[in-house]
Amino acid sequence: MAEIRINATGGVKLYDADDSHYAQIVAGTITSTTDVMTLGHAAVVMGTKLDMNGNNLVLDADADTYLDGGTADDVVDVYVAGAKDWKWGANSINILSGTTLTIDSGATIANSGTATGFSSADPSSADGDSLGTASAEWSDLYLADSGVIYFGNDQDITLTHAPDTGLILGGTTPTLTIGDAGAEDTKIVFDGNAQDFHIGLDDTADDLVIGLGSALGTTTHMAFDETGAVTKPLQPAFCATPASAQSNIAEETQVKILFGTERFDNNADFASSVFTAPVTGRYQLNCLVRLTEIDTAAAYCNFSFLTSNNEYTFDIFDPDIFDQDPALYTVSGSVLCDMDASDTAYINFFQASDGDSQMDTVADGSWFSGYLVC
Repeated sequence: MAEIRINATGGVKLYDADDSHYAQIVAGTITSTTDVMTLGHAAVVMGTKLDMNGNNLVLDADADTYLDGGTADDVVDVYVAGAKDWKWGANSINILSGTTLTIDSGATIANSGTATGFSSADPSSADGDSLGTASAEWSDLYLADSGVIYFGNDQDITLTHAPDTGLILGGTTPTLTIGDAGAEDTKIVFDGNAQDFHIGLDDTADDLVIGLGSALGTTTHMAFDETGAVTKPLQPAFCATPASAQSNIAEETQVKILFGTERFDNNADFASSVFTAPVTGRYQLNCLVRLTEIDTAAAYCNFSFLTSNNEYTFDIFDPDIFDQDPALYTVSGSVLCDMDASDTAYINFFQASDGDSQMDTVADGSWFSGYLVC
């Protein structure tokens, strides 16, 4: 029959009915009142430790869910339904391949260290989750060379990194929209080393503008309105008229025709009857000069655009063509000329003497204008 035997060293043996097999509890040295094992109705209480000595600790009735501490030193393998799902060792916990770790709704994962090695964090369905929240935002995002961000359920729009070059917006009809139809200015700023420039929509004027700096509407270089009209508020352009007549113009002398009243001067390039080119380019110059008190005794009269690079004569005449001293005569001209930055241009008049002669300009109706063409 089955029986319990206690040997001389304090060990306990539990024998089966025919005395052929037994389970043994070997007694060690009892050092205190805590070195005890209590067998109760609901629990087994260990005073200090339960030593499995590398064997399995079975957790369910059919013995397919257990802890295995004998595979490797300092490693515990966790088996559920006969499959090894995860393991833990010194300073590590591994969720094994084929195992799903589910964070239930309402649960929180608090990370105060470093999380590495995650290959993906996919939502359960399309449009099934967001990255961060309005109050818990992510910080920086790092993508490798040639990394791609895909947009849409069918990935119809892409943003691709071109290594050491920039970003490429791809797709069948890729469109970048800036603004959300609100009553506000929108812009792109180009941040340069010495100067910044911007392209933007001036919502107040309903103009697309290109300008200097980062503030919209302060230094507009070009503006496109809704009708298609294009203006260049700072494009070099001027128009001036005489402030008064020039009387008794000297003979045998190069004389500058004076235009003391500005009608407009877009870039402040005209002063003291002289236009100064702000940049190198091609400039269109035009003028009309009204003359009075013309003396036929003059040998000839020459009018020209005198620039730093060249002299462009636009009218030369001999007053002897008149049968008497005319009371009024008009000369005019135009030229497309090349000018370097800081070159000057003005209207030059020369009256060759062939006896006593005089000539005056008329302020009313005379003008000098010009602008940068290209």
